[in-house]
Amino acid sequence: MEKLLQWAINNTDQEQLRKDAEAIKRGELQPDPSKFDPKVIEAILGKDDATRMKEAVDCISDPKDTVENKVIALDNLEMVGDLMQDLENMKLWPTIIAQLNNENVEVRKGVAWVCGTAVQNNPKAQKAVCSLETQCLLDNNGLEPLLNLLSNSAEDKEVRAKAQYALSGLIKHFPEGLAQFQEKGGFDALADIVKNPQDASTLRKTIFLYNTLMLEDPSVAKILVSQDIPEAFAKVLSKSIEDEDEDLAEKASHVYPTLRSAYTLVEQSSLFVPPKLASEAIRAGDKFGVDNLGLSNEEWTTLTK
Repeated sequence: MEKLLQWAINNTDQEQLRKDAEAIKRGELQPDPSKFDPKVIEAILGKDDATRMKEAVDCISDPKDTVENKVIALDNLEMVGDLMQDLENMKLWPTIIAQLNNENVEVRKGVAWVCGTAVQNNPKAQKAVCSLETQCLLDNNGLEPLLNLLSNSAEDKEVRAKAQYALSGLIKHFPEGLAQFQEKGGFDALADIVKNPQDASTLRKTIFLYNTLMLEDPSVAKILVSQDIPEAFAKVLSKSIEDEDEDLAEKASHVYPTLRSAYTLVEQSSLFVPPKLASEAIRAGDKFGVDNLGLSNEEWTTLTK
């Protein structure tokens, strides 16, 4: 407190003090250690975003630090400044991405979540994580470890969900990211989720993602046809209709994305509707009511003819 008081006494020009404090916080001015104790400055202003971010990444990547501290650091990292831009400017992406292979499930989950938060609707971050430029490709290579997490059926379901969240941000509205995703077998990973579902939430999000990707790029529909996804949709519908563990409203919430994506697939690929898919759609309509399934009369007719 004595140092804080002395600092205030030495700076009686309040307007200048305010300007200096703001400049210090922006990194445009360094406090004079002959006049001010830097620790006092830090106590008053708080650590700048760059310092907080560097400390968080150091904690996450320190093999000797505790899991509890790493989880706190990951939570803090999401709230610091412009996450994507700061990580890129400070060359911290490689360190963050490396922790997608951390042995601890909570760390893997948190890092995948940070990646997803950074890249959502952010093309610059998408490039950083997708490793599109030559140097980024060598140093970052972020898409592949995320895809490995999603593809691993033995992985914790929450980790897979966070990896899917990050990958979704990498490939939606971003043709270059989608191309790398396809090249590295991303559609095979998604197809396995639909054909061998283990988690209802991940399945539903995957089917919604299909719909978005097909609307953005009609060629995706042809990929799905080649992977027998129409037949997989029919099985998803059948399972939702027959499942006794959910109430009707919950079942209908699962049926809707499947019907919506099935309709988009048929439209974008000019596919003749497979009889099994049409019959399961009709069964869904009979059980839940066509009006509750989100398709217009024209869409319903196309899907069930």
